[in-house]
Amino acid sequence: MEVATSEKRYEILSGLPAYGPLYIPVTQVERPFINPYSEGFVVRFFGPSGESWVANFSLGHSSFHAVFDFPQTNLCLVIAGGNGYIMKPTQTKPVNTFGSAIRAAILTDHDEVVAVEDTHVTIICSTGHIWVSERISWDGIKDLRIDKRVIFGSSYDPMAHHNEWTDFTLDLDTKQLTGGSYRRYFNSDGTPFK
Repeated sequence: MEVATSEKRYEILSGLPAYGPLYIPVTQVERPFINPYSEGFVVRFFGPSGESWVANFSLGHSSFHAVFDFPQTNLCLVIAGGNGYIMKPTQTKPVNTFGSAIRAAILTDHDEVVAVEDTHVTIICSTGHIWVSERISWDGIKDLRIDKRVIFGSSYDPMAHHNEWTDFTLDLDTKQLTGGSYRRYFNSDGTPFK
């Protein structure tokens, strides 16, 4: 069980409950739940009066699961097997969704979550605002850390003459990207270097 404040707002369950009210399948915006009876990432949300409901989140394309609670804005960020969901604990439909293969996430000291996929980084604020970086890597980001509002990491370059990891930095405030394997070959607007 994970709870962010003294008031219980959510609980990660080990599976779908066998008894009680039926769980609610939750999927990304405008996407059907392929099989609403299959088990996804299961979270029980609690309302301010102690009422609760169980969400069965549709999974994405990774094995990473997490919940980040932002009680000051009444939002929870749920990552279910790589799919990102911004939820209000008292509502059964997502406020917003993002991502499909999130492999890691870090909470900053400014109540932001930095979510990492194979090619880019997404920053989610406690207010629910989502910002997605330009492409950083061809296919893989690792060794992510944050120091003084700057993200440091390595991005994979699969080209035959490189086949290595290339360092990059991303400023959380200015959103300025420096380095990265994709930038070796393409400009930020997607046009190839000449």
